[in-house]
Amino acid sequence: MEEQQIQEFIHKALADEAVRSELASDAAGVIRREGFSPRVERILSRLMPYLAFDGPLESDEKWWHA
Repeated sequence: MEEQQIQEFIHKALADEAVRSELASDAAGVIRREGFSPRVERILSRLMPYLAFDGPLESDEKWWHA
């Protein structure tokens, strides 16, 4: 369940420019508004720098690339 919530939110953030813009200005507010559990909130908070980016992510981490 938590994994699905995280995946859906990440997809939403990457697909929607308005969500990314809002994340850049008030990430904590966006996460709080979604009503996630504290654990999911902590995970998403750690991912915020990657979700609010304006350009391509430069990462060699295999998990990030499809």
